[in-house]
Amino acid sequence: MKTLLEILKQRPLVVLGIGNPMRGDDAIGHMLAEELASLDGKGFEAHPVGTAVENAMSWVRKASGGVVLMVDAVFDESRAEGEWALYPSDQLDSMCHTTHSIPLSMLVDYWKKEVAGLEVYSLGISIRNSTDMAPLSHALVKTLESLVSIFKKQIHSF
Repeated sequence: MKTLLEILKQRPLVVLGIGNPMRGDDAIGHMLAEELASLDGKGFEAHPVGTAVENAMSWVRKASGGVVLMVDAVFDESRAEGEWALYPSDQLDSMCHTTHSIPLSMLVDYWKKEVAGLEVYSLGISIRNSTDMAPLSHALVKTLESLVSIFKKQIHSF
């Protein structure tokens, strides 16, 4: 599997930020995409999709021959709160939070069949809490800041 920095160098690159903004730390993927949306250009797009990632097909098609990077909260007890990792699509349904209306692995399989040359990666951010109406935890705020910095540095160097 590629590293995050290798993925961020590929073009076209579409980032889909997944998560429920009303459920505390579950919002992390959505919030990251909101922060990155202003960087659109040079073959890079970021879209906060909330809990409706299945509606992202028009953006996924733009990544033909490139990469879709899904960013989502995961319950991975082997990782510290706020720690992130790349996950293979066959692990998505057991690791990702339950705000999705369709299994993510099924969606990824569909996208790969419909879009020529598409690569799909998942960046999972470990969370411990998804309390309704709560703000991001301190650990997730730090993770968000760190990931925004990594993305900006890589996108601006392209």
